[in-house]
Amino acid sequence: MTAVSLVALALLGSAAALVLVGLFRGPTNLDRIIAAEILMVIVVAGVATHSAVQRTATNLTLLLVLGLVGFVGGVAVTRFMSRDADDLDVDDGAARAVHPTAPIDDTTDTGSQADPTEPEAPR
Repeated sequence: MTAVSLVALALLGSAAALVLVGLFRGPTNLDRIIAAEILMVIVVAGVATHSAVQRTATNLTLLLVLGLVGFVGGVAVTRFMSRDADDLDVDDGAARAVHPTAPIDDTTDTGSQADPTEPEAPR
């Protein structure tokens, strides 16, 4: 093992430790998703560095699978998270969840139950 590969693996290890701290401390779920994606990139870089040190190409399929799983997983989780944020109806300032198959109507629900027999007050 050369000094360059040792330095590269040490830097990747310290970066992984810092990313793990961010993964556990992330204030939002988006921060955790980004930290998980960065951790996947660090793992791929570590496997590639190990493969270069060993001068073998047997890990190329592993690198391909890790890259594909990281990409598909990140896209799937992000799409799931964004769909939850898009399902909020914020017309009157109060957010309420809206089911994706719910019919769209132009009336707004203010939460107050008015008596249908009483005439409306003049404005």
